[in-house]
Amino acid sequence: MKINQAKETGCCEICDKEVKSYHRFCYNCGSYLGSDGMRQSLYKNSGLQPAFSFFFIYLFICLFVHSTDLFDDYSRLFWIELFLAVITLLYAAANFRSIKPLLRFRNFTFLRLAGCISLAVIASVVINIIVSKLNISFFGTDAGYYSRYSVYSMPALIMIYSIAINPAIFEELAFRGVIYNYLENFLDEKLVVIVTAFMFAIVHLSLISLFWLVPFGVLTGAMRKRFNTIWYGIIFHFTFNLIAVLFDLYKNGYFNK
Repeated sequence: MKINQAKETGCCEICDKEVKSYHRFCYNCGSYLGSDGMRQSLYKNSGLQPAFSFFFIYLFICLFVHSTDLFDDYSRLFWIELFLAVITLLYAAANFRSIKPLLRFRNFTFLRLAGCISLAVIASVVINIIVSKLNISFFGTDAGYYSRYSVYSMPALIMIYSIAINPAIFEELAFRGVIYNYLENFLDEKLVVIVTAFMFAIVHLSLISLFWLVPFGVLTGAMRKRFNTIWYGIIFHFTFNLIAVLFDLYKNGYFNK
């Protein structure tokens, strides 16, 4: 394996694909890279430790929220959302040099943007119909999120903020920004897309939703990998969740009032 020590990258001598200095095997062809590959401890690795500490903080907070009825009232849930946003911003600020390029709207075209939005709309409609039928089949009910917000004077606006705007920005920054950047220094980028997709799915703590959460995470991760920006993922995430909000409002007769 030929290594460029300055950039800690090199090329596989078999398939000529780029590899990192610590890789033991080529992720493209699987060939052994020899003793030039530097071993890295999973426990002492400076990239993995903050990545997993951030993930477990995030997961612990989600478990806490789901394990109690305290946050059925959005006036309390709001502070949890704010806390997660602050934690995400702190980790992002600590790695701002690597996060900053992702905040630029790279490779922008209106056609690509329209395709991203259209795909999100179609995917959201299909998933919401499937989930609605699954909820009725397995649980005998199709209760959504509206009841949590209906006590407020502007439930639709609060739902759009809580379900569409906040998660789109901060979940994408967390999983396709902070955690992705940590892991890509240790793992092949294709594997990072898959790992972050599963981590994203896990924190939602919904077994029945795994069938769409994992592909959702893979898709937004692939957008981040392909365009080196999180903005397409944010737009896709926002549009997908916005359609879910409108779907929930429609089911609860909000537009008939």
